[in-house]
Parts: sequence; structure tokens; C-alpha cells
Amino acid sequence: INAEYMGDVAGFGRPVVPRSITDPQLRQLLDAAPDDTHEVLVQLLEKVDSWDFDVFALHERSRGASLSLITTCLLYKHGLVQHFNISPDVLQRWCSAIESGYHPNPYHNACHAADVTQILHYILYPGGMCRAITISPEDALASIVAGCIHDFDHPGFNNNFHTRTGAYLATLYNDRSVLENHHCASTFELMKNPKFDLLQSLTTDQRKEVRDTILEMVLATDMGNHTKIYQTFRRRLSDDPDWQRRDDVRLALSIAIKMADVSNCGRPQPLYLEWARKIAEEFYNQGDAERKLHYGISPFMDRLKHKTDFSKGQMSFMNYIVIPLFEAGAEFVPDLDWTVQRIQENKLYWQKREEAVSAN
Repeated sequence: INAEYMGDVAGFGRPVVPRSITDPQLRQLLDAAPDDTHEVLVQLLEKVDSWDFDVFALHERSRGASLSLITTCLLYKHGLVQHFNISPDVLQRWCSAIESGYHPNPYHNACHAADVTQILHYILYPGGMCRAITISPEDALASIVAGCIHDFDHPGFNNNFHTRTGAYLATLYNDRSVLENHHCASTFELMKNPKFDLLQSLTTDQRKEVRDTILEMVLATDMGNHTKIYQTFRRRLSDDPDWQRRDDVRLALSIAIKMADVSNCGRPQPLYLEWARKIAEEFYNQGDAERKLHYGISPFMDRLKHKTDFSKGQMSFMNYIVIPLFEAGAEFVPDLDWTVQRIQENKLYWQKREEAVSAN
């Protein structure tokens, strides 16, 4: 976290850095700060390379600005603002607009987007995927943007709900990756306004490269396409070990964002359980809406069955989606192998709960 970064987040307040930082420009900012609010924020952001990063703490202490802070931090950390000559003013406006475009859903909200963006960074860099593929500056930029916008304007109801109810978005996108198409289209529509055009300084070729990668990554987060993408990745793992072709890099980046999107199952248990509580509430909100419409309630979305179904739903999701995905990811990036055990430990929590219920 450098002086330029700290200057550009000044819109969030007067930045402060810990006494352990000796950079003279940052030291000057620290000495001029009126309180310790930003000292805490910088201390939290210093852990951005950690799997155990606590996005809830950042979201609370930043008064809901976790997504803007994470996105800005990572763009500067990887030198992308300088490399692409991104306007700091445009960056701040873009981050604010994207963050504001997230609804206050229990789960699919700006805090979730910040979490996915941070853990995607972890998978690609500290986690080691950068040693298996070559990540260009365009790929790095696309990855941060994809993580940031991957649930932009999410309404809190899933694709299936939209298609069942004949919602406008389902008609618009012909029932194909309804929300994922909407997240992308809404973002690029926003960027038609020069005030929010994060990519305005890129060349035509760079812009196309970044856009294509963003689209592929965000569309990969549609769980309706999970089996197809997972099986493609599995087959590719058994082929040529050289992953330098453009299609190979994009496949790896797609797997990385898919892993990040479900990574809460492998996070420290207090963080995981908080995310589990949030997804349950969002599921039940949809179930309530389905009940009012006299539709059959989607699996694991009936709040009246929480005590009997929720733990089963979590274990099923881990068994059939999360664990196989992370096992494949760890086969590609061996340094991520330990994450599978983390997921198993969180699954054990629900198994013990189930056993306790059965015993009683």
C-alpha cells in the first residue's frame, strides 16, 4: 500500500497508516490524521494477501466501502493504475458507482463482491496460479474487475426464479445465464459514460482483450454452467502441461473466479458460518416469494425446514460442487492443496450437528 494509493482513497477520509510503516509520505499522512479509523483500515488491507482475510471487519470499519477499498488497493498493488494510466478520478467514481449498484441483499451484496475479489487475488498470486499460467497486465486488470462486478445489481433471486416467473431479464437474455449477462451488460453500459469509463485509456486491442476476459470469467460463475466448465477443466488437466494458449489462460482464470465465488466454504469457521447464515436468509427470502406466488419452493429455500434441511444443503454443496472444484484446482496449483482440508473441516461441523440431531 503506497503513498499514491493512500492519496487516492482520501475521498474516504484522511488516511492513516500504522507506526510500523516508515515511508515518509505515509508518515506525514499518519501524523496529520485526526483519529485511528484509517489506521485500522490500512492494517486490515495489509492482510490482503491472506486466505484468512476478514472482509466483514473491513466492511464494518470502512462504513460499507470494502469493495471500493479492495478494488483500489489491488489495482495499485499490481501497478495497473500506472501501467494503463487509469485516471484516479475515474477510478474513484467507477468504484463508487459499482459499489452503489449492489443491493443490500443478505448474501449477494458488495461485501460478497469484495470477498470474492480479494480471494481471487489470493488464488492467482499468493496461492500460486501465477506460476502455472502467465498473467498479463490485461489479465490482471480483467480479473480484478470481474471479481468486483461479478454480482453487480444482483436482485437477490437466482436465475431459476427469473425464468420461472417470466421476468424481464429472463426474456431479455433468453433464459441463458440471466443474471451473469446482466452483471456484465450493466457494467459496460455504465462505462459508456466517460466519467465511469475505467478502460478509457486502453488501446482498442487492450480494451477488447480485457472485455472478453471479463465476460468469460463472470459468465463462468453461472452455476448452471458449472458441470460443463468443470469437466472441460478436468479434461484439460490430463493434456499438455503447457497452459500458455489464450484459451487455456482464460479457462484457468474462469476456474479461479469459480473457486473464489464458493471459497467461503473453506475459510476460517467463524467467517464461513457468517456467510452460511447470510446465504440461508437470502435463500429463504426467495422461498417466501415462491410461496406467495404459489410456486413449488426451491430446494433448501424453505425457511420452515431450516432445522432439517440447511445442514444437508451445505454438506451436499460441499460434496458435489466445492470439494471436487478445489481438488481440481489443487491438482493444477499444488500450493492450494491445503484448502481442501479446510473445506472438509467446515463440512464436519455440519456432520456433527446432524449426528447431534439424530442422537436426540
